[in-house]
Amino acid sequence: MAHKLLGQILTEHGKVTPAQLEEALAAQTKEGGFIGEALIKLRFATEEDVLAALAQSLGLGFSAELRTEEIEGDLVTRVPIGFAKQHRLIPIKTEGEGVLVATADPLDIGALDDLRALLGAEVLPILVPGPKILDAINHIFGQKQDKGGDLAEDGEEDDVAGEGEELVDILDINDEAPIIRWVNSLLFNAVKERASDIHIEPGEKEVQVRYRIDGVLYETRRAARQFMPSIISRVKIMAGLNIAEKRLPQDGRIRRKIAGKEIDMRVATAPTVKGGERITIRLLDRDNVLHDLADIGFGDDHLRHMDDLIHRPHGILLVTGPTGSGKTTTLYACLAKINSPDLNILTIEDPVEYQLEGISQTAVNDKIELTFSAGLRSFLRHDPDVIMVGEIRDLPTAEIAIQASLTGHLVLSTIHTNDAAGAITRLVDLGVQPFLVASSLMGLLAQRLVRRVCDECKEPYKPTDEDLRSIGIDPDQFRAGKARRVKFKKEGVPAPAGMLYRARENGCTVCLGAGYKGRTAIYELLIIDETVRQLAMKNSDAQNIKRAAVAAGMRTLREDGAQKVLAGMTTSAEVLMITSEDVE
Repeated sequence: MAHKLLGQILTEHGKVTPAQLEEALAAQTKEGGFIGEALIKLRFATEEDVLAALAQSLGLGFSAELRTEEIEGDLVTRVPIGFAKQHRLIPIKTEGEGVLVATADPLDIGALDDLRALLGAEVLPILVPGPKILDAINHIFGQKQDKGGDLAEDGEEDDVAGEGEELVDILDINDEAPIIRWVNSLLFNAVKERASDIHIEPGEKEVQVRYRIDGVLYETRRAARQFMPSIISRVKIMAGLNIAEKRLPQDGRIRRKIAGKEIDMRVATAPTVKGGERITIRLLDRDNVLHDLADIGFGDDHLRHMDDLIHRPHGILLVTGPTGSGKTTTLYACLAKINSPDLNILTIEDPVEYQLEGISQTAVNDKIELTFSAGLRSFLRHDPDVIMVGEIRDLPTAEIAIQASLTGHLVLSTIHTNDAAGAITRLVDLGVQPFLVASSLMGLLAQRLVRRVCDECKEPYKPTDEDLRSIGIDPDQFRAGKARRVKFKKEGVPAPAGMLYRARENGCTVCLGAGYKGRTAIYELLIIDETVRQLAMKNSDAQNIKRAAVAAGMRTLREDGAQKVLAGMTTSAEVLMITSEDVE
């Protein structure tokens, strides 16, 4: 019986319409290639749809997922990583006298023949989407990279000359120099373990390396002190810094592809009294910062208010919180939500952490007196609709931001205060007139980051009345199942009735023994209504403003944290630790 054509299968399964198929066929005739490629390029079908249909047409197996634990490591090591990535294929396991191979292109006969020669066995193709294969390749070869060798006391110290600055995946680098392999593995493991920072510090006899994961520092490895100069030189070369200058702090950037992900790194060096330099590397992973507003911890009610605020034509929205509380992530999510060709969006940041498509971004530079206020003043001559200022830290910046908001611009910025109400008094303390604060502000958002409890090993427990009251939950309502609950997009599985979750003491392999994996934000959103506006104009203190906002329905940081505890996202211990300073 004749095989059905790819287009016929897709239309029969309702994946494409006959009209779309006709348009794809016309494009294929004009540009060449396969019909499946044309359908994917025109976005009429996904790669998964096309591969499933192709598998049916060719009588091959198809799988939408690829479980890395089923892949035989010994088989993979016989295939060069460059070859596997280029042709998007990976051997999975031995089946009889053949080898089951995941491929995204069963028509690449040459690559399959080469693989047959490499493995010395018959190849049995199964179709898997290309991104799933690349993820598996990065995971398997990443396990091989792992520690990158130890730098022992009596080891040989090699040259540290770096490779070119082209974006080559460090997993593909086969350099034999121990220092290069050691630093590469340091970066790879940091990405694999979701670290936000790497600290390399000189000790009396050893070099200590620590990762900051979910806000907590963990020691990861040590190296002999004799290798410290070479490690520092290697990192400096990668960051484009002066390796001869050891007395002054330096700042630089590294951009590398690590396990298939493009990672930007901010590098800072500083001399220490222990006779060496310390290095801090901040890892900037776009996947961890560029999110939709709904994905970063906003409840349904907060989401509606935020959507209203960022779509207003003018006014100031301030995000407050300490360093490392996710303020930049929130501002970027706001900009991504409103970014469109009909809006002129300008930002001035210190520094620009991520480049956003369609948005003009400027970094402050104190050496040439390009400050927040100077940049903001210049922006007003560029006909902006929306302006994002990295931080309001002085009176000139605050005055220009308020002037911009009062002349028809939407201004987004951050300010350092403990809670939302404190931002109003902070602006007045900077020297801004209270009536200008009241007339320009439209919303204040305070936030903190809390660790998410690990879904694999979290433990249900029966909380005491004191536990519940400490995070603002009424024990009677909780036990009766009537405690107020807010809906979140990425909430966990709520604990059984009458119970909450806590982190397991020694965790599991998924969370690396921490009991927590990942973070989410807790928020306090203060909408400037008429009552708050009148209090601001009278120069009321932050506590009075906060009481008025709570009376109007504002959820405090601790109350929002309690909602996330009820939703199975975090623990009461985590919320108490993060919000202790906000309780009167």
